[in-house]
Amino acid sequence: MVGQMKLMIAEEQKFQGKALSLSHTKTAITTIKEKFTEQQLQMFEQSCFGHLLWIEDLKWTSLIVHGLLLRKADPKTVSQLNEIKFIVGNKVIQFTAQQFCIVTGLRKGLPRMRCVDDVLKLGFVYFAVFVLLGSEKHVHIDMRYLKLAEDLEDFGKYSWGVVCYAKTNASLLRALCANYKRVKVPTKTAKTKKFGKKPTTTATGRPREYHLKGFAYALQI
Repeated sequence: MVGQMKLMIAEEQKFQGKALSLSHTKTAITTIKEKFTEQQLQMFEQSCFGHLLWIEDLKWTSLIVHGLLLRKADPKTVSQLNEIKFIVGNKVIQFTAQQFCIVTGLRKGLPRMRCVDDVLKLGFVYFAVFVLLGSEKHVHIDMRYLKLAEDLEDFGKYSWGVVCYAKTNASLLRALCANYKRVKVPTKTAKTKKFGKKPTTTATGRPREYHLKGFAYALQI
């Protein structure tokens, strides 16, 4: 089944690395539960995002994700129009938008709501941006989502599964590529030891530590 497909990273070039998820699940869910009133929380639970409040303690396992990304098929040897493909053993597996929606449950819309306050609207945008779209905390929120939240009925009908999958898939495809944006480590004021420091990239320029945007938890699951 593998045929002429090849790995993007050859077996002999495998390396230890750390995949970091930018989906701030625990932080965002804890904040929503603390800031929302009982009524606001109940309305959120009835929405298309409501079932995801239960993933607060979902653990991110870097080894699993990095190990799988090392098995990515070379895009030059396989058709990857709308999904990412991996070569595991003698089989080719893929991560499709349909699978993503099944795992995340992003299907149904929001219930009809009256007298929705701004706090609740911001809560939906906050959850979408920092949990499902996995954005850096210092990045400004896209105004399109703020405008969309003005009408929560339209917000619920929005194709969140498609948008979230596209963001996740794009990040996974770029991961481990030599030109992928590496993690920026803040400059420390304290003196650090110069010896024993591991290189941040491999000999081929691939990052050993990298961030994944979107909701990469779905790939792990």
